[in-house]
Amino acid sequence: MGAIKQKIQKTPLSKLVKAGGRLLHPSISGLLLRDRFDLRRAPGPSRRHLDAAIQWICRAHDQCGGQGVAQGFSLLHGWHPPYPETTGYIIPTFYDYALLTGREEFRERAAQMADWEIEVQMASGAVVGGAWRGPDHKATPVVFNTGQVILGWCRAYVETKDECYLAAAQRAGDWLISVQSPDGSWRLPGAETETLVHAYDARTAWSLLEIYKLTNDERYLLPARRNLDWTLAQQQENGWFQHNAFFTASQWNMPLTHTISYVMEGLLESWRLIGVEKYFQAARKTAEKLLRIFESESFMPGEFDSSWKTSASYSCLTGNAQIAGVWLRMAEITGERRFLDAAVKLNDYVKSTQLLNAIHPGIRGGVKGSHPISGRYTPYTYVNWGAKFLADSLMLEEQILESFAHTAPRGEKPELADLAGVVRISG
Repeated sequence: MGAIKQKIQKTPLSKLVKAGGRLLHPSISGLLLRDRFDLRRAPGPSRRHLDAAIQWICRAHDQCGGQGVAQGFSLLHGWHPPYPETTGYIIPTFYDYALLTGREEFRERAAQMADWEIEVQMASGAVVGGAWRGPDHKATPVVFNTGQVILGWCRAYVETKDECYLAAAQRAGDWLISVQSPDGSWRLPGAETETLVHAYDARTAWSLLEIYKLTNDERYLLPARRNLDWTLAQQQENGWFQHNAFFTASQWNMPLTHTISYVMEGLLESWRLIGVEKYFQAARKTAEKLLRIFESESFMPGEFDSSWKTSASYSCLTGNAQIAGVWLRMAEITGERRFLDAAVKLNDYVKSTQLLNAIHPGIRGGVKGSHPISGRYTPYTYVNWGAKFLADSLMLEEQILESFAHTAPRGEKPELADLAGVVRISG
């Protein structure tokens, strides 16, 4: 509470007045009251929640002039500036949604985002850390952010065949290779983290493999393999990963479900691209541990220590959507029904926190960092990546459930194993 009090004391009066006005808005005051007593809504049809999340991202995109996507909407500070890192991995989400709905406008938005990412790419090829605050603001290159934008550029190239996107991805990939440590990790300071080295850079390795897939250039394969092998060395026997938190003990040093999911996603998508079985098995070990916790507690706490213990009473909604997405992929690959059942339940939890009819456009259809919104992860803020990962998970859920229904023999209830290998969604 002391840190919050100091922050308030340093905030200019004009900003405090605006924040007070936002908090008095009926949508926001109602949200705070419901969160205080955990008065969640019954989840509706997944397509309705998906459409609302995408529309929220569109509003965040429009807030930034149709270029990058606003980092989020804060109850205290309003809309944030555009965020290069997450704008990068929103690009594939919009292409997927365009494919699902047949609406060209979402392809156009994805291309606008990819073009903006080229405009703000650093001369070195790297991507800046933190929110974009203009060309005159001091820029710090960040490894993870660079990898996430590569994912967007690679997808834009696949969709458009415009060489400018592949060229930008390769420039970024070349920079990543140039700053990699000999052990395969990346150890550069970041703009928003205290920690120096991160297991969740498995998603960065995945981005190099996407370039490799498009170019067949082994310069991108070998550094990716080095990082993934280093990541596996960080995994404990119980599935928990060392070096996977944003902060040190001076704040809190436990990995969030968000960063835990990042590692699983990086390993799983890398397995998809190059078929190395140990990457799949490592992701599965962590996914199964989280599944057992959820089955036991019927709740997913926002963070865990190395023994999978936690005192967290909040849930990280972004991490929930990501975990559900990983479980859906596990269900798809293995045919095991328990992953599908748990994924649908966890998606329903996130949906129950999403306000579909709120008057205020900053919260309508968005996804909070934490539930309750005062939780430790991005408190009092709706984040663009929360909406992105919920959209991804709901699209995959819809595809799997539809394929499940279509494979059912007339009058019979099929096993989920009938679906193994049927459904594939882009990374």
